[in-house]
Amino acid sequence: MVDQPSQNLNTHSLYSFEQEDDEAYWSNDDNEDITPADDEIRLNWDDEGVDVGHSEGCEEVDYKDSEEEDRILSNCESDDREHGLLSDSEDEQSFHCSKSNPNEMIEISVGQEFDNVKHFRRVLENYVIKNGFDLNRIKNEKRRFRAKCSNEGCPWFIYAALVESGTKFRIQKLNNVHECNGVLESKEASYKWIASQFEGTLKNNPKMPVKGMKDELVSNLGIKASMKKMYRAKKRAMDKLNGNYANSYQRLRDYAQILKQSNPNTLVKMKFVPSFDQDRRPALKFQRFMLSFVALKNGFINGCRWFIGLDGCHLKGHFRGVLLSAVALDANNGIFPIAVCICESECADSWKWFLAILSEWLNIENQSRVTFMTYRQKGILLGLEAYWHGATVRHCARHIFANLRSNHPDIIYRNLFWTAARATSEKEWEDNMNKIKTAKKDTQAAYDYLIKIDKKQWARHAFPDDVKVDHVTNNLNESWNSWLNEYKDKPVLTLMEFIRKKVMKRLYKRHSNARKWIGKLPPTVRRKLNVSRQEGRYVRVLMASEYEFEVIDENNKTFIVNMQNKTCDCGVYQICGIPCKHIIPCIALRHEDAADYVDKKLTVEAYLATYANIIHPLPYQSTWAVVEGLKVLSPYVKTRVCRPKIVRKREPGEEQGKRKTKQKCSSCAIFGHNKRSYKRPIDSTQHPSGKPKFLFFFFFTFLYKKKEQPHKI
Repeated sequence: MVDQPSQNLNTHSLYSFEQEDDEAYWSNDDNEDITPADDEIRLNWDDEGVDVGHSEGCEEVDYKDSEEEDRILSNCESDDREHGLLSDSEDEQSFHCSKSNPNEMIEISVGQEFDNVKHFRRVLENYVIKNGFDLNRIKNEKRRFRAKCSNEGCPWFIYAALVESGTKFRIQKLNNVHECNGVLESKEASYKWIASQFEGTLKNNPKMPVKGMKDELVSNLGIKASMKKMYRAKKRAMDKLNGNYANSYQRLRDYAQILKQSNPNTLVKMKFVPSFDQDRRPALKFQRFMLSFVALKNGFINGCRWFIGLDGCHLKGHFRGVLLSAVALDANNGIFPIAVCICESECADSWKWFLAILSEWLNIENQSRVTFMTYRQKGILLGLEAYWHGATVRHCARHIFANLRSNHPDIIYRNLFWTAARATSEKEWEDNMNKIKTAKKDTQAAYDYLIKIDKKQWARHAFPDDVKVDHVTNNLNESWNSWLNEYKDKPVLTLMEFIRKKVMKRLYKRHSNARKWIGKLPPTVRRKLNVSRQEGRYVRVLMASEYEFEVIDENNKTFIVNMQNKTCDCGVYQICGIPCKHIIPCIALRHEDAADYVDKKLTVEAYLATYANIIHPLPYQSTWAVVEGLKVLSPYVKTRVCRPKIVRKREPGEEQGKRKTKQKCSSCAIFGHNKRSYKRPIDSTQHPSGKPKFLFFFFFTFLYKKKEQPHKI
């Protein structure tokens, strides 16, 4: 019978306890980041909950911005093209182990004094390692120390003892002469000592391979060590830099407390499961942690369009887990995060929990105005149906096409599908769908698959007009997840601090840069308007009235423009909110400014409103107050037999990492796999080597009969 933990849990007023029953960038192409004013931010906090335990463990990192990151994380365009990972190159510097310098060699002599025996041992350890020999400790006590060289016949000898006053440790005897050849692999160079030598290097280059550490140890210090020792050294150094993964969960309560003090009303939600620690005492096992700031909430409501992208990415740390995120778009088409959540997995229960809190946090009266972009996960759809009544749901066209391509890999479907998905008028969409239906003899199945999906969820022409976002893919979430890629393997506290610091700096930087802009429109919107203005030079305009126009383009197609209703038959203006090439000449004939016809959510005023609040900084971790309560345990992790996978599984047709050439199986001569992963059909008459099976039958029969023959004497 399994023991159940006591239900008399200490409660605290700051936490809630629940028992278990398109291409997106961070700044514009002109490298113009924006930021907020000095308004106070208010962040909602939970009013009821449970206390949790405390422990150390979070890395202090200097987070700097890079121009490459600015280029990738802004100007969010909807496209099916694959985007690269976002690099956070923060003025990378190269640090190495300090090379042995004869002028800086450690010297010891008779009469030399040390603070205590530990100080003496530490200095002697460095001296022995740098001189390349091992010790044979005869006496190793608190009051005296006696050792000699481990090589037999070598006269090197040292004796040190505590002085009579008991305040210093002094070298009494020393024979500093070696008559041996030393050792190639010093036993004194423990993994702890090696870890201390590489702390600076790993802090700036945490992905440094173990083999590289071993080579640098040999080249710079002349010390050889086994691979096992190097792996232990790197693990110890990374634990010290990042904080222990398990202890990081114990500081989440202290982290939530300091967030409330520095940023009042911060939204922090936690969920724990009752459990026991190793001593069978009641404890809490971590399950979920959600964070959002009022600066983000107010920025979304006051300046962003009603468009939210939802997605989750797998964490690569020791305890794994998933990071759920909700992100929006600002007026310059840059990514604007709303909330993040660390949970156990991307399941229906975790999505419902996240979306329920998000709905209560944003408190939007008319939820039918909001549009969500998803990957068609069942958990997200169930959560939106339960807590976001009437909200519009879009599905990423890239994932719809991936499912279509799995059964219909012909290249003709790719072009027709994306043309249909990006069509801005119903007539253009119907024409491309008919082409899919009649492209080949077996294309009826592809057409039936697409027609079953509601066109409002993936076809651009059917999107609501009030959102003013024409994205057909969820690349804004992909870019956000890629931006976090460098810290997905960090402890949870380090990851959350990385997000907070980066977003805090972004808010201020973008607001300060936006105040320098000239004109009514952000750079991305202005650039699109200029493109429409250039294309509008080749169209003919016929005025029917003061507000109605008949526009004929270069292909002799006719479009009706109504300036009073702000509509065009092409559908581009209604969907994206920026005047198209048919409307620009009509505006010119009316002697008006095209910027006045851009949607209000795409102006500099809306952009400044988005970044008008700030996130206040936090003090150093050692000064955080400790909140008493039950100990928080790390989540349960099911250990797999094989090596854990770091690189995500690619979809069919997607580029497989850095491999330039395709694999070819030597058994079946088919590309896409090798001989090791070849799966032979059940009714196959061929051996995996490609040779007929009967040859192997006769060969093994001959060996068996030869083995049974008696040996001749």
